[in-house]
Amino acid sequence: MIGRGFVAAVLTVCAAVALGSWVRLGQPVAVPDAPVTRAQCVSYAPFRGSETPFDKTFMVSEQRLEEDLRHLSAFTPCVRTYATSNGLDKVAAVAERLGMTVLQGLWIGAEDAANRKELEKVVELAHAYPKTITGVIVGNEVLLRREQAAEPLAAYIREVNARVEQPVTYADVWEFWRRHGAALKDAVDFITIHLLPYWEDDPSDISEALVHVKQIHDQMAAEFPGKEILVGEIGWPSTGRQREAAEASLVNETRFIRGVLQMTTAEGWRANLIEATDQPWKRQLEGTTGGFWGVLGEGGTPKVTLTGPVVEVADWLRWLLASVAVGLGIGLAAALTGGRKADATGWLISLSGGLAAGVLAVFCVRHAVFSARSPLEWGEHGASIALAVLGPVVFLSLLRQAEPVVSGLAGWLYRLTLFSTTVTAVGLAFGGRYRDFPATAILGVAVAMLLLVLVRRSAAVVPERPEDRWLAATVVAMTAGVVVLETFKNDDALAWALSALLLAVPALLRCRASCLTR
Repeated sequence: MIGRGFVAAVLTVCAAVALGSWVRLGQPVAVPDAPVTRAQCVSYAPFRGSETPFDKTFMVSEQRLEEDLRHLSAFTPCVRTYATSNGLDKVAAVAERLGMTVLQGLWIGAEDAANRKELEKVVELAHAYPKTITGVIVGNEVLLRREQAAEPLAAYIREVNARVEQPVTYADVWEFWRRHGAALKDAVDFITIHLLPYWEDDPSDISEALVHVKQIHDQMAAEFPGKEILVGEIGWPSTGRQREAAEASLVNETRFIRGVLQMTTAEGWRANLIEATDQPWKRQLEGTTGGFWGVLGEGGTPKVTLTGPVVEVADWLRWLLASVAVGLGIGLAAALTGGRKADATGWLISLSGGLAAGVLAVFCVRHAVFSARSPLEWGEHGASIALAVLGPVVFLSLLRQAEPVVSGLAGWLYRLTLFSTTVTAVGLAFGGRYRDFPATAILGVAVAMLLLVLVRRSAAVVPERPEDRWLAATVVAMTAGVVVLETFKNDDALAWALSALLLAVPALLRCRASCLTR
């Protein structure tokens, strides 16, 4: 049986590593500077907070447009739009006043009546602002969404091309241009491809992403000779799940965008970055990641800078202090509950374990701030945060005792954590593209429960129930599937998988023990 001194040592190391994670996130990271001071063009959408393009009653004010474009003008002389709805038909007028240009989008969907209305409005704008609107993009990822076939789409493009003076194009993921290029290439003046290494079916690590970009650009140029290639969407997310080796982070977003600007300058390419500001509404479609592709932050402050080192979490000290405060609260609660007063070793176990758990709980809070999209999801995150706080209190109160006793409350907390992990595991295994890996929500209970098993040399540290075995077995099976799908390149997936497996071990040990005694 291991002693409490060993437990205290393990938890002290855990606390140091956990607190050090905030310090690490606050260190400046050197990133090569961009060779230019402004990007060529940037996608623009005006939506903030709960605003969404799916709300047809929402109309952005011309004052908001001018405010946004004035901020953007320091980063780019050009914006790309996707539609004229929600007040975006005023973008060209505002851009003209500010001396900017516009790649005017024309939204094509499944309904012909809506498409006709949009088409007529764009033609009107193209004639009204012939110098400001430098190109018209007829449709955005229509083929990807399967809302039109290639031939009807080509008919829309040809009509617009015949009615405006500006060059006309269609924008879609590069694979769809390769599939349908024969039907579309003669209708457009230039080809607009979307090239997002993070979202590829085979995602690229940040170190390989620019190589992939050049390979695809060269392939498309060879496949469509005589047609200029515009990379209509290119960027990297600052927050969200990791996809294989492609990690979403502010450092990676900055590294990628600076690299794109370096490449486009050297190669003489045209490219439009996605996107101007973070768009929270996209989280409904693409998970946490979808909302964090912006280059500007709140109030128009730069989120992505083009020179100098980058700090991943600028307000890391605030999160560190919050972690210490929450951790001390967990530690004190653990030391003052569970019967007998804590001795020196018991205090060390409680406080060091509490500090480690405090970091995990605050990471859960931060994740909720970035990812929660509805009252239901806030409720789910709230439940996870509650488990991440209450679980360590109960388990640390047992660990600090010389002879931990079986606890009914600990059993239910373990069971609830195991159940939530099972739900997450099934979701990740069968539909994980837009789901995060919430390792911090379960790691505290997993480590504490495993230490209790080692302390007592028995799996029966909480009251046994048959469903624990089934839940644990499901977690193991689903976790194996997740790791296979995500590959061993995905650090986030591996961290979550390890946490989930550690959580399942006590229940599986109980199953093994009961099977051996039959």
